[in-house]
Amino acid sequence: EKVAAVVPFHNVKVYHLNKLSNEDCWLVFASHALPLSEDSENRETLEKVGKEIVKKCNGLPLAAQSLGGMLRRKHKIEDWNDVLESDIWELPESQCKVIPALRISYNYLPPQLKRCFVYCSLYPKDY
Repeated sequence: EKVAAVVPFHNVKVYHLNKLSNEDCWLVFASHALPLSEDSENRETLEKVGKEIVKKCNGLPLAAQSLGGMLRRKHKIEDWNDVLESDIWELPESQCKVIPALRISYNYLPPQLKRCFVYCSLYPKDY
């Protein structure tokens, strides 16, 4: 609605996007997180934890995609459980203005990429 309000044309219609269903959110997550070569026993365990993670994504495709991409390189169930059981999911909105899933994916970035984010944050807004 905010974007439509600032568009120079006044007849812009607002299109409200709904959140994804758990099944659709799972498809987004799985397409990014589960490599096809994973052995079937480990894959089943990862799928079970992954579906619990997807529930916490709250139907947001960006959250599912970013966590799925991050977990694609993690083949240990402990890594997936760390994401599932992270305290960040429980932070109130007033304390965490970033979607929890994106905050978690930032925490798992390699140090050199975190430095890039910090460097970019030095620029003023809209610069």
